[in-house]
Amino acid sequence: MKTTRTVFGIILFAYIFFGSIPVSQAGTGYEVKCADAKCGFKTQAQIGGGFVFEEAGGFCAKCDQWVSVTWNRGEKAPVPFATFWDPKMGEICRLYPCPKCKQPFVVIETIEDMKFCPKCNKPTLQNKRTVLYD
Repeated sequence: MKTTRTVFGIILFAYIFFGSIPVSQAGTGYEVKCADAKCGFKTQAQIGGGFVFEEAGGFCAKCDQWVSVTWNRGEKAPVPFATFWDPKMGEICRLYPCPKCKQPFVVIETIEDMKFCPKCNKPTLQNKRTVLYD
């Protein structure tokens, strides 16, 4: 009987503690790959931030990898390298300098925005959520 109460108490504590953290603060990791077998493109993408940080990520074409800029949650985001209006999507896009090569990369706001493969330039990208992080 005491064990049942202890287990119930742990589950209740976990539910209250983890249930009180807003979902909008969690980040998501994805495996992104090209559906074209001849292409072979594959990368790991992280979108969103964590409990204590925010993140702007995207694919750096020069480095050929996913990169990101991070800052503490609640602080002002770093000023983008540039912003522009995308006439295809009707949205404002942000460019940040790649932390490795300093060339600009476009911030991917949602995984659905990443449709075209950066290697073969076809609309063949597929994604699979692999991790939720905070």
